[in-house]
Amino acid sequence: MKKSVLVIDDDQVVIRTVERYLKTCEYHVEIAQSGREAVKKMKRSNFELIIADIRMPGMGDLATLKRIRESNLDKEKIPAVIITGYAGDDDSCKKAEKLGIVECIYKPFDLEEFIAVIRRNLGLPPKYKRTNLRIEVAFPVEVKIKDPSYIYTKTINGETVDLSEAGIGVILDSLLPQTSKVSICVNAVPHYEPFQAQASIVWSRSFFKNGYFRAGLHFLKIEDEHLPILKKILKDHESLDKNFVFLLKEIQQFLQDVKGKFDNFDKVNKNQQKQIDFIETNKKEIFTKLDTYFNKVWAIIKDFERDKYIVHQSYYQRVLGYLLLELIETNRHVYQKPLGYPGDFIMMNYIYDYHKGNYLGNSAYEKLINNYTCNIPISCSNIRRKDFLKKIIIEALEKSSDTKILSFACGPARELLELLREGKINKLLVFKCLDPEKKALDYISTEINKIELSKKMMLSIEYLYRDIASIIRDKNLKKSLQGQDLIYAFGIFDYLSEKMASRLTKELYELLQYGGKLVIFNASSKNNSYRAYYELLGEWNMVHRTEEQMLSWTKDIGNTAEIKFEDLFKGNSYLCLSIAK
Repeated sequence: MKKSVLVIDDDQVVIRTVERYLKTCEYHVEIAQSGREAVKKMKRSNFELIIADIRMPGMGDLATLKRIRESNLDKEKIPAVIITGYAGDDDSCKKAEKLGIVECIYKPFDLEEFIAVIRRNLGLPPKYKRTNLRIEVAFPVEVKIKDPSYIYTKTINGETVDLSEAGIGVILDSLLPQTSKVSICVNAVPHYEPFQAQASIVWSRSFFKNGYFRAGLHFLKIEDEHLPILKKILKDHESLDKNFVFLLKEIQQFLQDVKGKFDNFDKVNKNQQKQIDFIETNKKEIFTKLDTYFNKVWAIIKDFERDKYIVHQSYYQRVLGYLLLELIETNRHVYQKPLGYPGDFIMMNYIYDYHKGNYLGNSAYEKLINNYTCNIPISCSNIRRKDFLKKIIIEALEKSSDTKILSFACGPARELLELLREGKINKLLVFKCLDPEKKALDYISTEINKIELSKKMMLSIEYLYRDIASIIRDKNLKKSLQGQDLIYAFGIFDYLSEKMASRLTKELYELLQYGGKLVIFNASSKNNSYRAYYELLGEWNMVHRTEEQMLSWTKDIGNTAEIKFEDLFKGNSYLCLSIAK
């Protein structure tokens, strides 16, 4: 017969998460969202455990539990577990102890800890109360063993599972000897310095993940210079927004379920086309769910101060990093920034190449998430931006028999390559590609060499390997670029300060001939809720701007024929400022 549990909480995220965890363990669960509802449910049903958030509005700390304890409804003194995000709240803990409640779970907690506490309270009376705040973390760790059974010092690698001032839980690639004392190094980068400690092994056993082992260690000594690092990590995690934590747990569980489903499909379906058909059948529902999740995450975090934002970003990356960064080529590229910035020409090519019918990755899950990355609104906007650039290049060609175009911070120049392959460059075009990344220019040159000669007869192309500031300080470069019919820039203004953006706008404008046009793109401050995906996760940090901010760059420019924003398409993630000379 199923054990029956009453959960008292009014937070919908908490309710959904806790309810799902308990039902996974086959417990019967009932929810009470107020003290009054909890008492009513106690009258109707026999429960074997109560789980209650002591900071729920209207409960008055432990008022509801006190009422239940003192009533005839609780003759057996049903075991109770209190949940709190207020670690070290001794007053509430003392009040709870007077009611016979000595088990407390601090937020955020991991699933294994939570279930262990529940099982313990359903099977045995509670025996202790944890005095140290324990947090869930996933930092790389090294354990060095000095033991008579080893001829040499042995180093075992793994990662942390949980952490407190008293000790640490770890997952390792080898079993630890039970009696050893060890030195442990926790590499808490990128947001914290590593710290070291001497520790004793409390327990060590094989873990449910094949080939790995779980161990619990008690800190014996932490050097003075390392203790503040540990305390900062604990303090930062104590400050995590509880709705943010539970929402991430929900996203993590959802992605694990999706990965499990897709991995099971892979086991019996090796055919690539069957993989793609399976993805196409399932992705709409999955993508809609992910959209909702990431929009909710951004709604929570978007107004955080910088320090608080970084703490939450670090936690976000640890919880979702394996599922969305380590396994996924596009996201991994954004995060690692091999060319120094996330939106490099390689990433743009990922978006262009894997936007629709093509899929990147070996497993069905990898293909699914790579495809999601290439179809979020800002990725779709990159595709449409490229199509718009093709249109204005053709318009410039139609106005002159000898057209000069400068692509500033050109990236892969896919708009030009596609027009060439389509045979649409049928008038003389002098095209200059300026970019600070030589690999981008080499890519363009290589691709143009692949195009049949008849399609590129009218093209004269020049590759300018220069940094962005050279357009301001290099007089000879500016002289060589005078008289452009069209200049367009994207993927650069999003990273500049207002002062630099204003200066650069003026410099580029002065390179136009009369009747020429300057087109500048910048990420929009509207339609940007997916920043939780590409910014919070991948650290793709752009300056999202308003029309007013971009217009301010033109205030010192004279002789303009027209200044306007191009109306590209509904839901566009970019603003497109057009200035005609």
